[in-house]
Amino acid sequence: MNSRERIDQLLNMAWNSQSTARTLAIVNQILEIAPGNVDALVMKADNTEHLPAKTKVLARALEALNNPDNYQAEDKDVLLYVVNQRLAFALFYDDPEADETKAAVKSMYYRLLVMRGEWAKILEEAMKDEEHSLAWGYSRLIAAWMLAPDNPRSICAGMFWDALMLGADVPFYMLGYFPEPSDEASDEAHNEFDFALLFYDGLEVSEDFYQWFTRGTILFGLLSGRFEEKEREYLLDVLDTLGGYEEYEKMSGLIVEGDDEAVIEMLAANKCLAE
Repeated sequence: MNSRERIDQLLNMAWNSQSTARTLAIVNQILEIAPGNVDALVMKADNTEHLPAKTKVLARALEALNNPDNYQAEDKDVLLYVVNQRLAFALFYDDPEADETKAAVKSMYYRLLVMRGEWAKILEEAMKDEEHSLAWGYSRLIAAWMLAPDNPRSICAGMFWDALMLGADVPFYMLGYFPEPSDEASDEAHNEFDFALLFYDGLEVSEDFYQWFTRGTILFGLLSGRFEEKEREYLLDVLDTLGGYEEYEKMSGLIVEGDDEAVIEMLAANKCLAE
């Protein structure tokens, strides 16, 4: 019996079990063989009473859906619905012990909505979300771009700078300009890198969005001193190709040395990226 057959056998045993303890024991056997098996993770979550532990398992299940080896292809839509439904319940459950887990699950929830192209739903969720997290900022930006009726740049420029204010290095990780932080780097750097890994493919919703996003990232990187001198000439050429060189020249004369927040505020105040 190969591993796939063994997993199917164990799944059938778990589905037919009438005992929570026995179901969990069988599910854990499956996860030893295939740690990302989505069916097993869902069953484990369904048989876990403690909310923080349940939501962590569901977050694993949502991430596991990125790998087609973790489920049967014909089951993907059903599993997306099942995991999303359970996460939505857990996400808005008022459990003060689960704040950190809820934040992680909320990021996964926004990511799922981006992956599924549910732009109106993202903006609906963003409107009522009082926590302006990285997931909130980037999901709102992408959704607004996709729904903008005419010129998305004029509508989304402010949202780009809002997202940057939440984590100034995120776009540089997303575009591969910065390497993975070292072990000695700050928790903030690791959090921004982890988020970039989670959301970077959202930049691919359209070629126009990707180029516009790259233009904004390079513009900010040049003005905030993030690039080495040997990189600047090349990146200025790229910026020129993307239509941002005149904007750079203008802002170079206005921005004096300052922290990231001051640079971002100046770029936003001058409506950079809006044209």
